[in-house]
Amino acid sequence: MICAIHLTPRCRRPARGQVSLTRLMIDADGVEYALPSRHFRTDNAPDSRAVYATDRRASTEACGVLLSFEAPTRQLVTTAVWEVLEPGEPARESRHVVQWLLPGNTMPVISDDTWLWPDRPDTPQLSPGDWPVLDVRPPAHARVARRGLTIIDTRSPEGLIRRRFQTFPLVALEPGISSPRLPDVLTRFN
Repeated sequence: MICAIHLTPRCRRPARGQVSLTRLMIDADGVEYALPSRHFRTDNAPDSRAVYATDRRASTEACGVLLSFEAPTRQLVTTAVWEVLEPGEPARESRHVVQWLLPGNTMPVISDDTWLWPDRPDTPQLSPGDWPVLDVRPPAHARVARRGLTIIDTRSPEGLIRRRFQTFPLVALEPGISSPRLPDVLTRFN
């Protein structure tokens, strides 16, 4: 059975400045893949400083990338490498490493998009809109700690976030789900 995984690399841009995804590295069961920046476009989230990377070939309503593997993946870690540009400062790189918590059952499509998650007893109790996201600057206010989800930031001497490690669940979507949020093209890995 081919397994499709819907992921959306996300980053909050600084108040004055921009971010762009330079590459997405994928480690699936110890096999490493890389998608370069030319594979993605960067879209702004509405009414937010958050941006997300989307497969350049996907429709304008879609967000993220739809990865396809020949066999179900037992372990998945991604590293999104973002370039951060702020006025008066040299360009810098910030990494967002996510260890994905995979569902126990194999389904045709799993996703990190909480807006698409079905309302089932086995669905993690997160609010729609809770996502794994990289903050390139420390948040002004303490973030709400989510039970069972890890976030570890590595900071530069100036206090900027250079690397964020995070765990986040992927949830099996309902069979036959149709949503404009899902990319209409697959990126295949064999």
